[in-house]
Amino acid sequence: MLLGCRPATQAPNAVDGSAPAVDASRSPPPAPQEAASRSPPRPPRPEDWFEDVTEQSGINFQYRNGREAERYTLLETVGGGVGMLDYDQDGDLDLFFTGGGGFDSAGKVSGRSCGLFRNDGNGRFADVTAQAGLEDSSLYTHGCVAFDENQDGYPDLLVTGYGGCRLYRNTREGRFADVTDQAGLRIEGWCTAAAAADVDRDGWPDLYIARYVQWTPEDDAGRFCGDRDRNVRDVCPPQLYPPAQDLLFRNLGNGRFRNVTADAGLSDQGRALGVLAADVNQDDWIDFYVANDAGVNHLYLGGPEFPLRESGLAAGVAGSEHGLAEGSMGVDLGDYNGDGVPDLWVTNFELEDNSLYEGVGEGLFQHATIRAGLAGSCFRYVGFGTGFADFDSDGWLDLLVINGNVFYHVGQAGFEQPAFVYRNVGGRFTDVSEQAGPYFSSRHAGRGAALGDLDNDGAVDLVVSHLNAPAAVLRNRRPPGRWVGLRLQATRGEREAIGARLVLLDGVQEPTRWVTSGGGYLSQFDRRITFPLSEDADARVRVEWPGRSAEVFDDLAPRRMNLVVEGEGRPADGP
Repeated sequence: MLLGCRPATQAPNAVDGSAPAVDASRSPPPAPQEAASRSPPRPPRPEDWFEDVTEQSGINFQYRNGREAERYTLLETVGGGVGMLDYDQDGDLDLFFTGGGGFDSAGKVSGRSCGLFRNDGNGRFADVTAQAGLEDSSLYTHGCVAFDENQDGYPDLLVTGYGGCRLYRNTREGRFADVTDQAGLRIEGWCTAAAAADVDRDGWPDLYIARYVQWTPEDDAGRFCGDRDRNVRDVCPPQLYPPAQDLLFRNLGNGRFRNVTADAGLSDQGRALGVLAADVNQDDWIDFYVANDAGVNHLYLGGPEFPLRESGLAAGVAGSEHGLAEGSMGVDLGDYNGDGVPDLWVTNFELEDNSLYEGVGEGLFQHATIRAGLAGSCFRYVGFGTGFADFDSDGWLDLLVINGNVFYHVGQAGFEQPAFVYRNVGGRFTDVSEQAGPYFSSRHAGRGAALGDLDNDGAVDLVVSHLNAPAAVLRNRRPPGRWVGLRLQATRGEREAIGARLVLLDGVQEPTRWVTSGGGYLSQFDRRITFPLSEDADARVRVEWPGRSAEVFDDLAPRRMNLVVEGEGRPADGP
């Protein structure tokens, strides 16, 4: 979030007198409460892309960071995520929220329960946290990933936070059981994002767990961060604390995981806040792209043997177009320019543009932020939740960026910041936030966001988590006239087919999509893939199963989600 490599981003902090004081002429005066600067959203308009349906949805949940204790810790800055998963397998996406935590009178970190809300299919959600067995306040939580740990067809949950992680196994009876200890995942440290994918092609999803820094509340004793000249205290930057090494766990297929971090060759210099599992270089092996704060980003390329090959710098995705490390948080993968090659996207800290890396083939990328029209508008803000999605159903992937400062008082912009939607017009982006809806007209302390089709109408909806404010549910008001949805089920490998590549065979644009894990910021997206269809187009999709053959699925049913099972299509090279 805060980098030491650029003087402009150092300025807001004086740490024990060792860093320069803030330039008061460039910073706003301190605001005692984030609510004081909140402006009401504008009224709805008929042309809005998104409608805020939070109140009628039944979702009433807040992520809490413990700010009221006035500890000014780095822990308060990270925030929480949102998970979209169909935990009861009824065809509707349910919602999971991480809860955060706080501090007791002695400054000890405490946890707060997460929340699970069941989708009734009619636009309403019911709080089922208690009956699902997820009322657990043992961890100060941040992120979540849903994955089928035991390959029984029901999604399980990994929750990350300060103090480790928790693995909740889906019992298939509407409940989850904490199997952290049995699974060998009782780990220490500060865990942030996570991704699950089959690294070794043994048919079982493995776990990449990102970790941030080595920090305890005692590390801040007697330390002053903020503007000493104005006697304004604020959060300390991450460079003051050593990085915490990321972890990779191999799924043994018997309910247990084994730590293979050393064998995998993961760097111990990360400060990771985001991670994405995908076949980035299209060689049929799972790779991991890691968004690091106050350091270069990492790209770990998979293969038949360990160690993974770290190639972030060589691939062109380690930092800015000037070769500088950035403060990176959110990450996603998609084909923004329609060339069939995956591109990478990363949100960054204030006074840094977000980074769009255009894939040029064979695992190489070039910086495309300026050329794609994405420079400047978010330069003053701190980007967190993000994702590629075709919000207007025109076949081109648009972009969401959720912003919010990590500093309460001394950032370049206020604590609450605007969110952005960028429309993709043939490979170049246009800021359409003004017409995106009332939510985008006001400011928020935004963090994680999940993207997915909550009402099964073919349009991508949004759910956003904030610091110390209610989460927001935003319904997409631009559903396609015709569309086809796909839920993949592999039979010769890991069930969810992470790494698979899908192409709509419509004879014109032929958009390409990938099945990924992780991505965004601390959140779980809808893994189903949706393509818009023209009125006369056949619903035919080519699926390239990871590390295996390709199939074409003909005559898929439009305007609905289709279960696509490996082996039930025709060979892609056949008649």
